[in-house]
Amino acid sequence: MPSLVEDYFRYLPVSTRDKQWGLYVTGVGCSGVPVGSPYPRSMHPGQYHFAWQKGRVLPEYQILYVTWGEGEFESKAVPLQRISAGTVLLLFPGVWHNYRPIPQIGWEEYWVSFGGPRADDLLLAGFFSPERAILKTGPDDAVLRPYMQMLNYVKTEPSGYRQMIAAATVEILAAAIGAAQRRRDGGRLEGLVRQARLIMERDLEEVIDMEDVARSLGMSYAHFRRVFKQQTGFSPYQYHLQLRVHRARELLRGTNLSVKEIATRLNFESPYHFSRMFKKKTAGMSPTQWRGGGESPRETI
Repeated sequence: MPSLVEDYFRYLPVSTRDKQWGLYVTGVGCSGVPVGSPYPRSMHPGQYHFAWQKGRVLPEYQILYVTWGEGEFESKAVPLQRISAGTVLLLFPGVWHNYRPIPQIGWEEYWVSFGGPRADDLLLAGFFSPERAILKTGPDDAVLRPYMQMLNYVKTEPSGYRQMIAAATVEILAAAIGAAQRRRDGGRLEGLVRQARLIMERDLEEVIDMEDVARSLGMSYAHFRRVFKQQTGFSPYQYHLQLRVHRARELLRGTNLSVKEIATRLNFESPYHFSRMFKKKTAGMSPTQWRGGGESPRETI
């Protein structure tokens, strides 16, 4: 178990000036909960303290980031779920919720409570909602860093710190939403690239319109090409060309087809074009040299 953060929290009175900013922070804190420790570990004001048996309803928003350990979470909108490190919990005013670390494991948490019309506007615009209260961000410094800044601000109270911690709260929310989206898209995009590769492998003896492939996957070609290259190291065209050249090598060694017949079968523009592409992908070795049993060349991109 890593060394856990020391417990710290501070609740802040809200002035009229704070409310005029549009978003205000009412509390910020962190806690390290070791194995077997009661939770919450510290006594918080009445409306914030709660027990697992009853849960809680807050008058404001809260963002809680679990940076280590495991726990459980449920709310009026979300059934009971196990959560792990790298999870952000979004809590909403007037919405019942309940959470705790697993007693046999413990966890480390950072949290901020806030309110204001700016937060309400973000909710109405659909940037976050009680139905999407669990954000799986993974360990992410962009989420944790603003918490650390806020804790420093409330301890040192530099001029303008109330507005600075309000800005940091929006930064946390934006970073958490973005990190969760990237993780979701990463899995989805990986699946789309896998589909594209299957299409190319199935049709390796055909000339494929990559823009048609992108459209079939519901993507623009520019986005498809960028994602495909990020995941494979090849552009879609170069990946398919590599497959076709590999098939040509098999045909050269395993059949009596002429170079011209192989070029036609694999839909190259001409035997010359085929030979030129073959050389590019086999470090300068021609199809005839390959068929003659030359030393296996190093493939190139």
